[in-house]
Formats: sequence, C-alpha cells, structure tokens
Amino acid sequence: MVPFVPLPRPDRVRSLAAVLVLPALCLVLTRVAPAAETAPAPRAVDSLARQTAPEDLDRALLSEVKANAELMKNLQYVSDVIGPRLTGSKNLERANEWTAAKMKEYGLENVRLEPWEIPIGWERGPASMTVVDPDTRVRCLVAAVGWTPGTKGKVTGEVVVLTARTKADLDKYKGKLKNAVVITGPPATVAPVTDLSYGPLPPPPAKKDAPKKDEPKKEAPKTTDAGSVSARPVAAVEAAVQPAAKDQPKTEAPKKDEPKKVDPPPGVSFLIPPAELDAFLKAEGVACRVSDAAKPHGLLVAYGGWRGADRAATQDAMPRLVLAHEHFAMLYRLATRPAPAVTKVEVEISNTFVPGPITCFNTVGEVRGAEKPDEFVVVGAHLDSWDLATGTMDNASGSCVVLETARAVATLAKQGRRPKRTIRFVLFTGEEQGLHGSRQYVTKHQDEMDRTSVALVHDTGTGRVYGFGVHGQAKTKEILEPELATLAGMEGWRGLDLGGVFGSDHQSFHPAGVPGFACRQDIDEYRLTHHTQTDTFDHAKGPNLIQGAQVMAVTAVRVANLPELLPRNRTIPKKEPKDPAGAKKTTN
Repeated sequence: MVPFVPLPRPDRVRSLAAVLVLPALCLVLTRVAPAAETAPAPRAVDSLARQTAPEDLDRALLSEVKANAELMKNLQYVSDVIGPRLTGSKNLERANEWTAAKMKEYGLENVRLEPWEIPIGWERGPASMTVVDPDTRVRCLVAAVGWTPGTKGKVTGEVVVLTARTKADLDKYKGKLKNAVVITGPPATVAPVTDLSYGPLPPPPAKKDAPKKDEPKKEAPKTTDAGSVSARPVAAVEAAVQPAAKDQPKTEAPKKDEPKKVDPPPGVSFLIPPAELDAFLKAEGVACRVSDAAKPHGLLVAYGGWRGADRAATQDAMPRLVLAHEHFAMLYRLATRPAPAVTKVEVEISNTFVPGPITCFNTVGEVRGAEKPDEFVVVGAHLDSWDLATGTMDNASGSCVVLETARAVATLAKQGRRPKRTIRFVLFTGEEQGLHGSRQYVTKHQDEMDRTSVALVHDTGTGRVYGFGVHGQAKTKEILEPELATLAGMEGWRGLDLGGVFGSDHQSFHPAGVPGFACRQDIDEYRLTHHTQTDTFDHAKGPNLIQGAQVMAVTAVRVANLPELLPRNRTIPKKEPKDPAGAKKTTN
C-alpha cells in the first residue's frame, strides 16, 4: 500500500479545480466529438459469395480466366514435355502426377490419384508395308491398331479382298490365306481436305438471319435424326437442294416384276461377328488384316483396346494395320484386278505387350462447397491420348481447360466466393479404349451419384464451345437457360439444345442417373487432328480454349449454386451407341 501524504494549500486548490472542471470538459467533448464506431464482427469466410449477385460472380470468373489464364502454358507442357499419354504408359502416369501437383498449386482440396487397373499394357513398335508385286516398291503409310500383336518378322503375302455375306461364304477361302494381307471392305468415301465441316462431329447449325421486310420468309430445310442439313452426308445434302420433282427429267420407273439389281462391292458383311471373322483369319494363317484410315492427305488414325480381363485373349488377337486412305485405295484397286493379276506386299509389325495388371489413375481435386459440401458438380476431361502424335487436341486441350476452370474457381474461393456445392475436377484416363476411367469413377463413387448434380466434359479439341446438348432433358434445359444468360454475349455461344454428344466420359454417368453433358464445339480442324499424327500443339488456338474455360467455369458455378440438384437423368438408355474408333458422335 502507498501511504497518504497531505498536499500544500495551493496544490489542494488546483486539485479541487481539476476535480470540478475535468468532468465538465469530458461532458462537452462527448457531445461535440463523434461517437467511435463499434468494430464489426468477423465476417464469415464465404459470406462474400452470399452477398455477390450471380451476374457479378459470372463476370468475376470470366475476368479471372481472361486476365490470368495459364492454359496455353500448361497445354504446351503436357503436349511437348510429357508427350503422348497412352493408357497404361509411364507418360500417362507422369501426366497424372503433374496435374495433381498443379491442382495443389492452385489451392484445390482433397487432391489425389484414384487407382484402377487394366489387364495388360501395349507399346507401339515399327510397322512397314511395301508393294512388291507389281514391283513398284511403294512404301505404304501404316500404323498398328492398338493392343494387337506384331507379325513374326517380315512376311511376304498376297493382298486378298474377301467377299462374304454369311459365315458359310468364308469356307471358299479355307486353305488359301496363308501369309495373306486381308482387306474386308471397299475404300471409304473421303471428302476433300478443304471440307472442314466433314468429320467426327457435324458443324453447328447456321444462325438464322432475319428476313428483310420485303423478302418472303424462307422455310428452313427439313432435318432428320442425323441433325442439320450441313451435318448429313454429302449425298443427302445434294438431294436436299435438288429442284422439285416436277422440274426433273422423267426417268422410266422399273417394272413391278423387275427389282433393281445392285451388286454389292467386295467385302465382308457386318452380319459376320468381328470376333468370329478374326478367329477364322487367324486359323488360316493370315499375316494381318488392314483397314482404311478414312482421312485425307496421308493421315493415319489410331484406335483399339484390350479385350476383356484375360491377358491370353488379348495377346491372341489378329495383327491389324491401318493404312493411309490413298494407299488402301491403291491396294484395293490392285487386288480387285481380274485374274491372273496378283498383288503382293512385304509387311512387318513389331508391337510389345506389357505384362499386367497395370494400375492407372484418375486425377481428382476439389473446391469444397460452403453450404452443401457433400453434393457435387463434376467437371472433367480425359488425360490419356493416342500415340501417333502428342495428344494435344484429344485431349490435353480439354484437360487444360479443366485445370484452368479449377484455377479460376479456386481463386474466387480464396477470396471468400466459394460455391455452395463442391465442384470436383476429374481428369479421367482410359477414355480412348472405352471410357474405362470414368466408368471406374462412377463405380467407386456410386454412393455419391444421387448427390451429383451434373457431369460436364470438354473433349472436342480447340474449337469454341457453342453450347451443351442436354440429351432430351427439357426440364434441365428450362432450368439452365436463364442461369447461363451471361454467356449470351460471348463470341461463339449459341446455347442449349435437346440433342446430345456420345463417345466421351459424360456418358458414363448416364446409367447412374446423373445428367452428363459434353461441350458442343466448333469442329475447327478436329477432323484432321483427331487420332492422327497431326494432333500437336501447333494446332491449338488459345482464344478458343480460353472461351471454353470461361463457359465451363460459369456453368459449373451456376449449377453448384442452384437451390436444388438438377433433375435426375432417367431417360438415357444404359446402352448407347459405341464408337470403336473413339470418335465423338452427336445427335441434334
């Protein structure tokens, strides 16, 4: 305790004044000075997202992708440094690890590699074919079909065009096909290289111009299930624009009792199962079977995959080659000459099977939802590719669009603008051999399918995204159209339609009832790069891919922020059209 000491008189007066004056002064200052503001309560991490208008969130995503995109830098790395990414290969595993590291760098959560297995791996070796009779020494452009064996060294054999409508028709070839190189159908009809509307996907329908005031409104040409007029084969388009029947020169109709005879071209009927045909050819000692690449200007095409889960069955397949269209057509012409003309080639194929099972991975990362973290929007692409080139268009481009979408969404999440539901970014593998990685994903996450709102996939190269086909789901289209209104002013955007695209990873979600939509994209050289030796970085178009990432980001966040999950997709059949060559198909 401090002792009390009495003060001198003058000091006591000053002290008394202080006691009387200071409270009065404080009262005056209290009335004159403004009241101090109370410090606000700490803001919840994601309250900013709740305060942001959806249109402002759209604009923030569009701006983030446009201003800070790393898409083309990533695409060049995947294409040029990692290179082709065949399913089961070390290159694909490197791509998995690199993309997982990128997701972590961008701030995604729960980043992991989810494993699945293939029964056996495959490595492409050298393949050659030279015409020796007639002695032109033409070296044909060839590529082995995936997961097929090689020949036993160099083999010289006759080129034989099979003609068989039934299995019984094959009997006439017994004992005559030793070391033969077999053709089972005529050359494909290949459009000129200048026709970029021709390819795996049809072009988008042309925008309708409003008729001028004094001009009668033109009626649009009718379409079939195959899509718009421009999407149909050339012959169908020509027929659609022919003059009316009354203007055509009259031709005599065939008589009732005289059906018009059309001799089918040499070839094997589709009624003979491919597996039975291959078994017959193998038993007869055929050197290999060849197919037309059906691409212009010497382009080859890669496709194929393992059969079942049995290694022995895979290695027991027929050796098969794809020939450049020009060389296939030449061999067909030579081999269908009248006897005694003979056509022979020297062929050698060296492929290697890699003993399995082999573990593959899907790369997975998330931006966790703020309000409903156990409900999901899946944004995906496939990371695997074929190996004739570096796999830029199919599908490093889509994978890097997904990475860029993830970066933009994660950036806004760090700023407090986190989506309501979890957006899960998945880079699938094994797509090229039959959507295996995405099918495995759906199986692994089966208990989440009823809580997955949609699966969005980017998988058609470098063209702009012009919409989504919603596979006949009118209610979903009705819900999403106003949500995507911000995209209406974007170059290339056309909107939603009730058709759909088949042949990519979104399709794996349909049997589980999850709406799965692949981007509708401009064809933009996809016909020429798809599975060919020109699938390289040189053909990538940055502005188009940036636009694709913007569309994916806005769509994913809008769906993640909807009040409810999108309606379940129960109308899509479990068995959908298969495409053995891996091309994407579309319906309008």
